[in-house]
Amino acid sequence: MQALIVGADRVETIRAEIFRVAGRLGIRDVDHWPGRKAGEGRRVLSSRTRLVVFVCDRANHMLMRHVRRQAQEQGVPMVFCRHSATELRERLEGLS
Repeated sequence: MQALIVGADRVETIRAEIFRVAGRLGIRDVDHWPGRKAGEGRRVLSSRTRLVVFVCDRANHMLMRHVRRQAQEQGVPMVFCRHSATELRERLEGLS
């Protein structure tokens, strides 16, 4: 199973926070969509996706709506945060 990070250019700290709780959530891999290209607004969530982390201050609203709709249809939890490891840590703790 995998997690998806949407937005941001550098995701090392975000990826590290996800891997910190990965065992509890059943996540083995982390994918990343930077959100810079217009075509990313048409990408499709993988059926393996079990968590979406949306970095709000690094992506546009249309991409957010597209990803959120897909996540809701698939029943995938979605976490919204700014580019902050501590904020993401708090949001991920609230998942389980």
